[in-house]
Amino acid sequence: MKQWLDRIFFLRREPDAAWPVGKKIGYFLWRFLVLLAAGISLGALALIFAYGDYSWGVFLGYFDNLFLVTMNVLPAVLLLFLLYGLTGRAWLAFLVDGGVALGLSMGNYFKLIFRDDPVYFEDMLILREAGAMAGSDHYALFVDKRIVTALVCWAAGTALLALLVRGAARGWKRRLGILAASLAVSGVLAPVYLDEDIYTGVENYEYLNQWSATQNYISHGFLYPFLHSVTEMVETPPKGYAERTAEELLSAYTDGDIPADRQVNIIALMREAYVDFSRYDIEGLDTSGYAFYHQLEEESYHGDLVTNIFAGGTVDSERGFLTGDYKVRNYRSNTNSYVWYLRQQGYTVEGSHPYYQWFYNRQNLNGYLGFERYRFLEGDYENLTSAYLPEDSILLPEIYSDFQANKDTGKPYFSFSVNVQSHGPYTTTESYSTVDYLTGDYTEECRNAMDNYMAAIMNSDVELEKLIDQLRAEEEPVVFILFSDHLPWMGDSNVFYDEMGMDISGDTAESFLRHYTTEYLIWANDAAKEVLGCDFVGEGPAISPCYLMNVAFGLMGWEGPAFMQAMDDLREVFPVVTIHDCYIVDGVLTDAIPAERQDLFNQFLYLQYYWTNQFLDWET
Repeated sequence: MKQWLDRIFFLRREPDAAWPVGKKIGYFLWRFLVLLAAGISLGALALIFAYGDYSWGVFLGYFDNLFLVTMNVLPAVLLLFLLYGLTGRAWLAFLVDGGVALGLSMGNYFKLIFRDDPVYFEDMLILREAGAMAGSDHYALFVDKRIVTALVCWAAGTALLALLVRGAARGWKRRLGILAASLAVSGVLAPVYLDEDIYTGVENYEYLNQWSATQNYISHGFLYPFLHSVTEMVETPPKGYAERTAEELLSAYTDGDIPADRQVNIIALMREAYVDFSRYDIEGLDTSGYAFYHQLEEESYHGDLVTNIFAGGTVDSERGFLTGDYKVRNYRSNTNSYVWYLRQQGYTVEGSHPYYQWFYNRQNLNGYLGFERYRFLEGDYENLTSAYLPEDSILLPEIYSDFQANKDTGKPYFSFSVNVQSHGPYTTTESYSTVDYLTGDYTEECRNAMDNYMAAIMNSDVELEKLIDQLRAEEEPVVFILFSDHLPWMGDSNVFYDEMGMDISGDTAESFLRHYTTEYLIWANDAAKEVLGCDFVGEGPAISPCYLMNVAFGLMGWEGPAFMQAMDDLREVFPVVTIHDCYIVDGVLTDAIPAERQDLFNQFLYLQYYWTNQFLDWET
């Protein structure tokens, strides 16, 4: 039998010198075709995870587009040949290739299920955070039919290659040739994967909606959009950008100092996943606990905040607020921000986040953004509570205590903090709330999740009221800025939103905005109102987080740095700019910048790029 198989499948370790040329060609052709088939199979297998918990029709739709399938399969094929050149053994190359392709695909699968958010290339920089979240009690990993199928096929493919392509590819010249060919093909294909026009030209929206960033990603498979997302990680200048042009645009403005008699203290707080559900008329939901929040709105200047994110990605809204950057990135060095500006103006700049300092690399990035001091869980809040997600009853008193301590310095104060108590997901197996917030014909899981979520944010409001009462009684002028990063997680694949009849599908402009909209408010105590001559009351515009500091400065009558002044002028035309090809231009929601506004929008892009890439000397 072995001799018969050897003759058919050329299973000898190496061809004999006596073999005729035709037989040698057949030997190498056999190995090439088997490896090619194995790589294609592995790439196609990875696609079973690409559509997450969306319709099976999405998966079938991939195969209606040969180009789309090819772009998803080729990375697995090329990696297999590359590994074969390195190891010389087909089965080992397949084993490692499967670990990479299927590992990434399954990671993407779980992220889609848990957070309706795909894996981007930039996520490779925060694997520690991902591992910590996956290992926590909040996300329970599972094994289903898809995972079992993939693992069985992976193991079977490894064994089959050990049988069909036995032995090792010998000779350094041969293996070097395989490596060189694999790298050469990869180099030729790389521009195709990164090309934005090619990427946007691929459509698979029969069961998906292009308004949703997640669904747009899913429509392209997984390995293809994952590799294409390198373009979002590596910032490139906008088309037509020239540093001189940006400098000329900025030179039309002059940095403004804050007058000594208008210097007030600023305390800003971004609350995790806070949303006013009373806006959505959900049947059976007790929203009476929002009474204080509504009272605070009446006392404040408030409006909608249209974010880039949903149920995750907290730092996008956070850093957009601090930097004025509409498309935040993983800053690796000192970066211009409004924190640096306030620090230059003589302010103490500090804050708190009662969670791990390595989460989103805040311990480094907050320094790059100009903070002199930032408090985290390690060595600080862990000494004040044993809670996994420290409570606002701990955080907010500490924020006020730090404000009080700063008075001894004689310097005005800026504080920015991010809470964590209301971080999702929210337990579905039981309710820890003493109040049944959601009643009616809902699943137990939906009721439990909403009860636990509502209990967390209602508790946050109780603590917020205490803080506001303290600030209200302050003789020192204080402006308080409050906003939320994104809507909360509500069931895998947003199932609880569907149950409650809250449409966030993105199928319409209204549902798209609902998917990404939170709220902001800017409140001032009487002392600040008197100093600034502003009542801080009224309804503000819908804006992106990158404009929130602009709005606050405007109410306080501060000019701010030149960049902020330039953005103020552009905000009149482009109050909402997102990373999802969604804009509000001249009051109209659109998925493309109108031709007559393109030149002005280019100015916006040039100034944004210049601001985040040319660090200024804030000491002078």
